Amino acid sequence: MIISSALDQYKSMGNHQLIFGYRGSLSNDLVSALIQMADSKLKELETPFRKKKAIINILIEGLQNSLFHSIEGQKTFGNGHNCLFLLGKREGEYFIRIGNFIESSKKEVLSAKIDKLNSMDAEQIQQMYLDVLDLGALSDKGGAGLGFLRIIRDSGNKIAYSFEPADDNQQMFYSMEILVSD
Repeated sequence: MIISSALDQYKSMGNHQLIFGYRGSLSNDLVSALIQMADSKLKELETPFRKKKAIINILIEGLQNSLFHSIEGQKTFGNGHNCLFLLGKREGEYFIRIGNFIESSKKEVLSAKIDKLNSMDAEQIQQMYLDVLDLGALSDKGGAGLGFLRIIRDSGNKIAYSFEPADDNQQMFYSMEILVSD
């Protein structure tokens, strides 16, 4: 057993100014608890109210997306809706990373959706957001399709994302990073 690796991890987390992180299975109750803990940490850091509000809104959307759209019962990594969530600060901006397992077949649709939204300017995002609100239609998962729109709108930045193969060809690990300028 190598003890120095824990110290290296501790230092790395400090260098990257990791504020809060979680790895494990999600539930509605846990999403609420994670949001409350992140809110407390941001208050401790005296994060300006508008910035804190934007970060919390992004976390809500991202964690709910992870809960509602991840594969449940991923064998290799534990049961439930497994995810990774990191909140940190570096070089004058906050970063939020959220990742979860998805069906490989959803990669193309998800990529196309994010790429389309990333190609839009702030005015187009706002108009699409208002249009979706006006329609008010809910998906079979209970959402109205506002998640990514709110993330881009509240952060003022594009969504960086990646897909990595999981333990078989049926699943991938989808992750996104959102930056919120300080």
